[in-house]
Amino acid sequence: MSFRIIQLENLEVFVKEDGKNISLSFNDAYIKKTMDDAEEKTLWKQNGSIELKNINNKVGIFLSRFNIASISVSYDFYTYKNILILPFSKKGDIEVILNDGKEMKNIKCNEIEILLVDKPQYIKHIKKTE
Repeated sequence: MSFRIIQLENLEVFVKEDGKNISLSFNDAYIKKTMDDAEEKTLWKQNGSIELKNINNKVGIFLSRFNIASISVSYDFYTYKNILILPFSKKGDIEVILNDGKEMKNIKCNEIEILLVDKPQYIKHIKKTE
């Protein structure tokens, strides 16, 4: 079975608040692809956004650029942390921690979706030892 995994830790995002929703736009997120019967994985990069819906807490984000310190999605019996399988759209207990270098911002919500835009760009093959 083939699948794609997006790596979110330390990813720079541009934050846009809209009422009870927050959009985290990003450029060049790393995505690892694993293909059926392939001995090596491949590394790609792609642009997109992380859509956070039904924000549970007042965030008060005054700056627009942050790095993702952590994303945790608790869904059913599973907890996803910093690495998500694409496509990704879940409802559950979601916590996103953003860092601007001076302080941390904690966002709690109950719905998350990752939207990719443009075409993915190939970076390299990943050997089994990497």
